[in-house]
Amino acid sequence: MPPQVETNISLLQSNMHSSNETGDFDITGAGDTSYRSQATGLIDSGDSADVQLLKNHFGREYYKKLHQFGLDHLITDTVDAGYRPVTITGFYYFSGGEY
Repeated sequence: MPPQVETNISLLQSNMHSSNETGDFDITGAGDTSYRSQATGLIDSGDSADVQLLKNHFGREYYKKLHQFGLDHLITDTVDAGYRPVTITGFYYFSGGEY
């Protein structure tokens, strides 16, 4: 079952934190409901508050979950030891399923 579509990044992060479905994390195409697709739609202004939210909260949880599920090949940014993204450009990159 795909993740519930959220309009609030905090609720999305909470749902993601409790998810045990590996398929909910990978982008499959435009308009899918993966956590990454939803987050890029909610955090897209590029202002410093959004960047900090992505790096310090959502992105860290997202990349940590990818690692826990053995999906390290989907970690598209440089991350620190706590899986906090150092960069965020990879988070917004998707080329039709090719990483």
